Amino acid sequence: MAKTGGTSLNGIIANKFDHVCGHKGYSYDAYNDNEKAKARNGAVVLSGGSVWSRSRVNPRIMSDIGYENCDYISNELDWSFWKQFGNGKFHGVNMELHVPCRDRIEHLMSMCNYEEHGKVGDNGLPTKHKIACDAKTDDDLFNSVKKCFLYLNRYDHSLLELFDVKCFSFHNQFTNYIDHMSTILSHRRFESTPYVKRETNDVRNKEEECIWYNPEVREKVDKFLLDTIPYYQFCDSCMGSENEIAT
Repeated sequence: MAKTGGTSLNGIIANKFDHVCGHKGYSYDAYNDNEKAKARNGAVVLSGGSVWSRSRVNPRIMSDIGYENCDYISNELDWSFWKQFGNGKFHGVNMELHVPCRDRIEHLMSMCNYEEHGKVGDNGLPTKHKIACDAKTDDDLFNSVKKCFLYLNRYDHSLLELFDVKCFSFHNQFTNYIDHMSTILSHRRFESTPYVKRETNDVRNKEEECIWYNPEVREKVDKFLLDTIPYYQFCDSCMGSENEIAT
C-alpha cells in the first residue's frame, strides 16, 4: 500500500534475508545496491534514462523472472496481481498476504504530501494536494480528500477469498515485524549496513495541515475514509485481532 513505508521495508528485508523478490529490491543484488546508495547518500541511479533501477525493478522484468525462487514477494500493483498465485497456494505451497496498516488520517496526509509528478505551482515547486477544511459542503470536502488518494486499489476484499490475509502496524514494521520475519526467512550471508533509505516523499510539515486544527473536519474525513475505502475497513477489523502480526 502506497505511503506505508513499503519502499524501505522491501529494501531492508531484501538486504537482510535471502529469496526476497520485490519491486523495490531483490536479495541477490541488495548488498551492492545498498553499498552504491551509501556512496550517493541514498540517491537512486536510474538505468539509461529509464525510470527503473535496481532499487525500483520493472514489474515486467519481475514477471519475466518469475516467483518460483521467492520466499517473500513485495509488489506495488493493484490487488489483481495476486490472483495469479491461485487460491492461497503457489505450486502447492501455502501463501500468506501481509498488509501494512496506518492511522487513516496520517496516511491520508502522507498521500496528500506526495508530489504530483510533472505539475508545478506558481512558486515553481511541485504541487501537492490540500484538504479543503473550509469547504462549504461535505461533498466539496470529500472531493478534496479524494484528490489525495494514491493507489488505494492495491487492496480489495476479494483478496480475503484467495489468501490468509494478515495485517501489521506501520509503526512496528521496522522492529517487531522484521523480528517476526526473521523467524521465517533465511538470513543472508552478508548484510550491507547501515541500510540507506530511498526517500519518495518530502518531510511533511504538519503545521500546514489544516485538518489537525479542525476536529469536526477530521471526524468527518475519518468516517468518510472508513465508510468508503475497503483498505481502511480491512485494517479497522484486523488490527487488534488474532490476524495482526507482531503486536
